[in-house]
Order: sequence, then structure tokens, then C-alpha cells
Amino acid sequence: MAGTTEESKPDTTFHFSNGKTIILCGYKNPDSNPITFSEFILSVCEQDTIIDFWGAMLTCRLKVHNDTLFVDDLRNLPTGENLKYQETVWSTEKIYFNEQRIVRQCAVNRQIRKYDQSEINTALREYEMAKFGLDDNKMEIATKLFMATISGDKKARQYFKEFATKFGTLDGAFAEEYKDLTSMLELWDDKK
Repeated sequence: MAGTTEESKPDTTFHFSNGKTIILCGYKNPDSNPITFSEFILSVCEQDTIIDFWGAMLTCRLKVHNDTLFVDDLRNLPTGENLKYQETVWSTEKIYFNEQRIVRQCAVNRQIRKYDQSEINTALREYEMAKFGLDDNKMEIATKLFMATISGDKKARQYFKEFATKFGTLDGAFAEEYKDLTSMLELWDDKK
């Protein structure tokens, strides 16, 4: 990917009232509306200051409002009607300037839709009835257990922890997905 002048041009610039500009270089998801980005770097123009790198596994929506750049981390979670998967804001990082210094604050979306008791029961029942062996359906159960856990259910939390060994050894993409959910739960617990 690197090496050509065309690819080193910023994809998007964000301007602030103090005259500073933050540039984004990375991958613009062509089919998204509003526009989202993956695998990108934010840096302060004319300072050679890299703010951070967001990896290929993330999908983010960015916007400036009141001299603050908001970076929404979007996740595909079963938060829709009948536990359907939909793009959901998981967390938002605010980036702004305090005089010349960059300030970053990250907050988990506490307004994310929680499961009601019948949805929690559905997630628990799916886990209890699932047979040994890993597949995409089992990872959907893990994600529903995650959602039931952040909805406050202790049994779902216990099942979520047991998930790592219940269906066989997690490896490859399944291990990465479970690790990601575990990190999200730690962030949820940490930011209470």
C-alpha cells in the first residue's frame, strides 16, 4: 500500500478554530453512508504529531462538532429487534485541543440498548442448548451473552466466561472475536 504519492495524501481533514488541522490517512469504506473509515492514522497537520492508529478490524465514523473531533467506534452487535445484528456505536473518543496540547477522552456508549429479561433468557437458553464444536452460530451466542452481561445478568457473565472452553479450543478468527468481546467487557466494567 505504501510507496505512492497518491496514497500518502490525506483522505479527510478536520479544521479547528485555533487554526489547527487534523488529517486522516487510511481506508475510506466506499459503501458506507455516512462515510466510515478503517485502518487509518490521525495526525496534526504541520506538527508531525501522530495522534494514533486505528486498525483494520475497526470501523469508525468521524465528525467535528464544537471544536471537538468525535471518533465513533462502530460494532455489529445484536441490538436490533429480535436480537438482529445492527451497526451500533460502542464507544466514542473525543479529540480536541487545550491551547496547543491534544486532549483525548474515550467513553463507552452507556446508552447502548440493553436486553430485557426475555432477551436475556433467550441468550442463556441458546448457550445451554448448544452442542459441542465451534462455528459462526456459537460466536453469535457469545455476542448475545456479552450483550446480556452488559445488561446486568450475572448468569450470562458466568456463561460468557465459560464460553472460552465449553465448545472446544478457541483459535484463529474465533479466538480473536472472543478476545475482542472480552476486551470490550473489560472496558465496560472499567468505565462504570
